[in-house]
Amino acid sequence: MERIIAFMENKENSHLLKEWLSDKYELIVADLNEPPNGYFDLGILDGPSLKRLWKPLQERKKAEEPTFLPYLFITPQKNIRLAIGDLWKIIDELVLIPIEKAELQVRLERLLRLRRLSIKLRQRNEDLEAMTQAVTHDLRAHMRVILGFTQAVSKDQADKLDKQGLHYLERIQSEAEAGQNLIDMLYDFLRLGREGVRKQPVSIEYITNICLSALSEDIERQKAQVSVDGNLPEVQADPTLLKLVLKNLLANAINYVAPDVEPRVAVSADNEAHSHRVRISDNGIGIAPENQERIFQPFVRLHGVEEYPGVGLGLSAVRKALELMNGKIGVESESGNGSTFWFELPGNG
Repeated sequence: MERIIAFMENKENSHLLKEWLSDKYELIVADLNEPPNGYFDLGILDGPSLKRLWKPLQERKKAEEPTFLPYLFITPQKNIRLAIGDLWKIIDELVLIPIEKAELQVRLERLLRLRRLSIKLRQRNEDLEAMTQAVTHDLRAHMRVILGFTQAVSKDQADKLDKQGLHYLERIQSEAEAGQNLIDMLYDFLRLGREGVRKQPVSIEYITNICLSALSEDIERQKAQVSVDGNLPEVQADPTLLKLVLKNLLANAINYVAPDVEPRVAVSADNEAHSHRVRISDNGIGIAPENQERIFQPFVRLHGVEEYPGVGLGLSAVRKALELMNGKIGVESESGNGSTFWFELPGNG
């Protein structure tokens, strides 16, 4: 039986709700002097209780995410304009007094159906995550065994193999390493955001320099020239997610160039009052207009792995990370003429 809590200051309305709903639901009348503790599937509020408990009810709703915790608000017709304001932040259904029992039950059942669906979805996601962890763990173990034996053969038996045999061994080792990298990247992609987003003031310049240091081998190999604007802003972001965003975009800008072209990469920003747009521009191979949305989808590759490495998860992970931080991303490009990837995040303050 689903549990409904009535946060009602009007005692007569509380008794009426109990009379109407107790045969179908477990209905509890809350003590308005206490925060909304304990398990419940739906809350019913009136004007005074909403005003009194707004913050703790909002915090409780947020704490349940991604599970849907519905609130139904009962208010007289004369208060409707006063009530509308910021109701959308917490209220999922609004019922005007006087109401009919049948109407109330229909609206409650609709909200509870959504609650049940969200619980099932969360459980399925948890099952999928558990399965992913188990499968990934086993696949990693198998890949380690394959790599271990190929390394042993390469070390102990190489002198017994002819040129063709050594070539086959190198291919096996290369493919096993690629498989291991794919498993690791897929696992990281599926885990993205699972540990929560910890937003705080973060310097774009500081994170950019960390990423460039991590990419120093790529920069040296490609003979890349990277310029960083000295006026990069602070944003509200999760440092780990922001590092993922910048490292992927910078790595792409450094590596996705035509043969024999030395990469030129520029990092800059447009500073606005409430948000900042960061740009990473390059002189790379560019992206045709028809592919500029596709590249942000998982496992989409526009080029063969022989031309450019990767498995097609980098940009989809970037977009997912930015969405978790309430940001967005886009690209300005044309085939053969370089690209400018941009992303926006809320400013600090």
